[in-house]
Amino acid sequence: MAVRTVAVLFGGVSTEHLVSGRSAYNILQALREAGFETVPIGITKGGRWVRYEGPDETIRDCTWEQGLVEYGYPALLHAGPLGILPGDFLRAVAGCEVDAVFPAVHGINCEDGTLQGFLELTGIPYVGSGVLASAACMDKLYAKRLFHEARLPQVPYTSATRAEIRRDAAKAAKRIAERVGLPCFLKPANGGSSVGTCKAADLPSLETALRDVAAYDRTVVVEAFVECREIECAVLGNERPKAAVLGEVVTAAGVDYYDYEAKYFKAGDAQVLVPAPLSEDVAVRIRRLAVRAYKALGCAGLSRVDFFLDPRTGKVYLNEINTMPGFTAISVFPKAWAAAGLPVDRLAARLVRLAVEEKKAKARKELL
Repeated sequence: MAVRTVAVLFGGVSTEHLVSGRSAYNILQALREAGFETVPIGITKGGRWVRYEGPDETIRDCTWEQGLVEYGYPALLHAGPLGILPGDFLRAVAGCEVDAVFPAVHGINCEDGTLQGFLELTGIPYVGSGVLASAACMDKLYAKRLFHEARLPQVPYTSATRAEIRRDAAKAAKRIAERVGLPCFLKPANGGSSVGTCKAADLPSLETALRDVAAYDRTVVVEAFVECREIECAVLGNERPKAAVLGEVVTAAGVDYYDYEAKYFKAGDAQVLVPAPLSEDVAVRIRRLAVRAYKALGCAGLSRVDFFLDPRTGKVYLNEINTMPGFTAISVFPKAWAAAGLPVDRLAARLVRLAVEEKKAKARKELL
């Protein structure tokens, strides 16, 4: 199947709406450099879909929604008539035939299997993991259970539900402290870009943190806090995935951890080193673990697999898998593959080819 036209989805009903625009901007540029025709399709914060023909810079700066009327969109398509097929809906929004879809979107409703289920129904190849892997990787608690089943190393962890926290936050905090110790690190079970994450140093701050993080998700994951180096591994492929050179996130003095603000808005809070300054044996070990984790959760296309490295003991801990990593100017995934000899235009083209290959591989006999 020859791919000429790629629809690039951006925006989305997600806390990572802004990050998506920055990723989509770079993906659009890369696909065009690779020779593809692109169709930018924006998903507004309200969930409406529209083909966007305004300047790419407004996508990058997340001002594209304000310009919809200016660029000729007095009405937005948000639902089709009764009986319309998903593929027809997507083509109606695009205004043309689409050969593949690149969902440059992040977070809830975007890379958690929800959008992937819709894209499966269109019958059009799409970049990235399928429904099951996307959902499993997004839910950090279930991912940890699968990592445990695959005998992959992790820091001690536990969880608490929103209902449990509302009933008795002090009791929940005490149980958690006994299980993983203090300080500890909290995050919503479902989420990304470090939105809603925080660190708790004692029982009172843990109580407060539990209430705060529970606002983002019905399940809070709590991990033992390890003084460590943060290593990220970009993985590419379907049945035979490969790992790129590693990246390391280095936070500035006085910055506790790599949170949402440090990632995207405070340039001086952190820097990304590619390649990471690691010995060859440690780098090889982490890349092998990354591929094992990728396969264990059934990922396809691409993922970024994140690790903690304890500099005192040399132990490596698997943190999480991001099935649609950022493509911003500072993101590890494109930088790592560029360092490995695959510049972003060729990387984008490879991802489109992998999407087509995965679509063929998933084909099955149908009984009519």
